[in-house]
Amino acid sequence: MSENLDFYNSLELTLLKAENLISDGVNNSKSLFHTPVLSTFINNTISTRTVVLREFNAKKRILRFHTDSRSGKIEELKENSISSIHGYDPELKVQVRLKGKTSIHVDDEISKKAWTQSREMSKMCYSIKDSPGKKISSPEPFDLVKEEINIELGYKNFAVLLFYYDSLEFLFLKGAGHRRSLFDWSSNQLKSSWLIP
Repeated sequence: MSENLDFYNSLELTLLKAENLISDGVNNSKSLFHTPVLSTFINNTISTRTVVLREFNAKKRILRFHTDSRSGKIEELKENSISSIHGYDPELKVQVRLKGKTSIHVDDEISKKAWTQSREMSKMCYSIKDSPGKKISSPEPFDLVKEEINIELGYKNFAVLLFYYDSLEFLFLKGAGHRRSLFDWSSNQLKSSWLIP
């Protein structure tokens, strides 16, 4: 992180900094938000996994991710859409936590558009023979060999997750004094506040 810390004592600039970091994660594989952690509920426990950020709309507060429609997280989100996103970058010493809800899109206009914009290698992942996470005796039969599959057939297993957040918490660690802030839209208007780190 450069030493330009304009956001250090400004809530408005802190929110802008957070949005810029998330936005950078869409195309920057080294960004803390390119592969954040998505947490969902399963019964009375929490299920956590790494996801890849595909799109971010700061104005609408939406993050887009892709997944296999047969994966366990689909049933979890159907049961309870409340979810959270977490990212931490040790080099930047920045943590961003988002709380909100996730909607599922399978074989609709949103998923079709996302599939069309996806790269071939990404599409291949959805051509696996069976559900992700299923117990198997050997991994070799599930290796993807490009010559043996019709990539476009993977669309039937493709799903888009849209995460809508109404809470963003930002933590910046610095020797001279940490900064922690909370941005909340749950009352349909932004409420910003500093928190004790």
